[in-house]
Amino acid sequence: MEILMKFSHSVILMFFLFFNAFSSFAQEKRDIGIQAGASYYYGEFNEVKPLYSPSFSLGVIFRYNITPNYSIRASGAYAVVNGSSSNANIIPDPNISFSKRIIGAEVMGEFNFFSIKPVSQREKKLSPYVNLGVGFAQIETAYILHIPFGGGIKYAPGNRHTFALEWRLHKTFYDMIDDYSSPDDGRKALLLNNDWFSFIGLVYTYRLPNNNYICPAYR
Repeated sequence: MEILMKFSHSVILMFFLFFNAFSSFAQEKRDIGIQAGASYYYGEFNEVKPLYSPSFSLGVIFRYNITPNYSIRASGAYAVVNGSSSNANIIPDPNISFSKRIIGAEVMGEFNFFSIKPVSQREKKLSPYVNLGVGFAQIETAYILHIPFGGGIKYAPGNRHTFALEWRLHKTFYDMIDDYSSPDDGRKALLLNNDWFSFIGLVYTYRLPNNNYICPAYR
């Protein structure tokens, strides 16, 4: 519990520093919001199936929009991943099962294919997007690095609101999410040697107001 509290405080501190780093900019470019959906895992027990034994995931997000197309975002989330070896033919023991809590934080760059301006009523309201970054996570008592990447589609109806449907993968350098590490016989590519976890769900953000005047060109 003490380790969990320390990690949670680290996530909160990261958001505080990230938020304040961009708080003095004049234009309204800061978003804050939540993400909610399903989490699941890829590994020895599940090599290809999306939404394998899904569990609930919930998180928070802060985004600084450099331009309507490019942004930097920081997010933190709590998730659970489950699995069993009962349907994995390559596992010698058919009775292995697991359920792991994941508390993670990441910083990512994000690119919108079309301009998104939640404070504008005249711009495009729909855009696909992609993101890529680096993150840190606690999986039970293990602390790991991971590479998050994914994409989705955003909808900005105006009045500062943005909704998105997102699918994100997290490549880890850790092979014990499922409590099973297969021997490295050279037949697997390096990319597939370790376990992954994934998120699919909804992301909602709100464009924070600023006391400074918004330039008409930005609208």
